[in-house]
Amino acid sequence: MKNSKLESKPVSVFLLIFGVLGLLLMAHHIFSYEAILRPRMDYLLENKIITNGVSGAAFLRMFTNESNIFVDIFLILFALGNLGVKPLYKFTHNELLRGAITLYICVTGIIYFTVLLPFSQSFPMEKGIWFSNIINVWNHLIVPVVFTALWFFPVENKILPKVKNSLINLIFPILYFIMCIILGAIDGFYPYPFLNGQQMWEMLFKDKPYDSLIGTLMLVAVVIILSGVFFGVSTGLIAIHNKRVTKGKTEKAPATSVK
Repeated sequence: MKNSKLESKPVSVFLLIFGVLGLLLMAHHIFSYEAILRPRMDYLLENKIITNGVSGAAFLRMFTNESNIFVDIFLILFALGNLGVKPLYKFTHNELLRGAITLYICVTGIIYFTVLLPFSQSFPMEKGIWFSNIINVWNHLIVPVVFTALWFFPVENKILPKVKNSLINLIFPILYFIMCIILGAIDGFYPYPFLNGQQMWEMLFKDKPYDSLIGTLMLVAVVIILSGVFFGVSTGLIAIHNKRVTKGKTEKAPATSVK
């Protein structure tokens, strides 16, 4: 879709800076995790449940971090494409790709505010740690809101299939769930407590011995529910895109004279 509002030079420069800044913040978050954050996070619920003494590299397993990295890289490539790099222009002006990344970062924000926020605490305001509070807000609030808002400005002037694209968008989340469960069974690191049956059991039934069958069923139920969330949000985002494209075509259609 030529002349998209996202293709102007000022917007492209802004998106480029936004993406580069996001990558720098993510790099700081990951590298500071091992040296600064984890040794001082013993009081946090997240540390007691998920980190298991694993190094900062495994911090990349968090869906929040992965979806933010997707957004940052995409914005840099998208902006460069708008600024004249033709191969990148064609690659990034694809609503299936952009829609998938929008879905992942949008769900990141939704899950954080509806599920994880009640269990989260601010990092201590001491030297070397306070900046992580800013990064948390950036990754969980600013990036999901900004990138989801960009979805309201189509870059392809065509209607997208809801079911087909939503099923394609489900491939990465399902693979993500499977890999987290497998890797967690190997090294004990689970990015989120709801990806481990025993951790969920301990949170819900603290005084009862773990029942592996029920724990497994809870895990399966969570994966199914989360997959449904991804599918539902995806169809909603595609509906927004299709409505915006239809509205744009209607506004550009020449008026017919009545004789």
